[in-house]
Amino acid sequence: MKKRILLYIRAFFALWHLLFVKLLNFRSFFAELPQDISCGTRISVQSGGKIILEKNIHTRRAVTLEVDGGTLSIGKGSFINSGCAAVAKESITIGRNTALGPNTLIYDHDHRIDASLPFHDSGFVTSPVIIGDNVWIGANCVILRGSIIGNGCVIGAGSVVKGEYPADTVIIQKRDETLTKKRGREEVYTA
Repeated sequence: MKKRILLYIRAFFALWHLLFVKLLNFRSFFAELPQDISCGTRISVQSGGKIILEKNIHTRRAVTLEVDGGTLSIGKGSFINSGCAAVAKESITIGRNTALGPNTLIYDHDHRIDASLPFHDSGFVTSPVIIGDNVWIGANCVILRGSIIGNGCVIGAGSVVKGEYPADTVIIQKRDETLTKKRGREEVYTA
């Protein structure tokens, strides 16, 4: 009984959190109900960006969802663990039923490096990030701009990922050797 009451209280505060974000970003934040968004989730929309959340997304503490002129779309049933961040200046798409391990970072941009300008004035280079359906991303991963991760992929903990990976592959990062081999219908790639 006590767990059920705590669940209702959490759902109540999560709904108020989403309503508050919607009031502040009326034309740029879209969330289907029901949601299980933690009150500790920071949602920021700037410069005409958009955040689109499908139904039944679950977030834990200290999650950051931020757009600065871009679009962030998260599919139905996705899970975002504690400490994750998705920052979009162009486009980040996360598919349905995708799980992000703790402290996963997703960026669709890099700083442009121009020696003639101060670092903070040199701007950004952007490319869309697309993460398919039913993807499992381990803890402490970094997904960089231009990455396309197919449906059903598994990314090993601590990997830095940039590039295109076909559906149903296992992606791991080995620091001491390169590993690419067939494993049933899956392929194992190094990031």
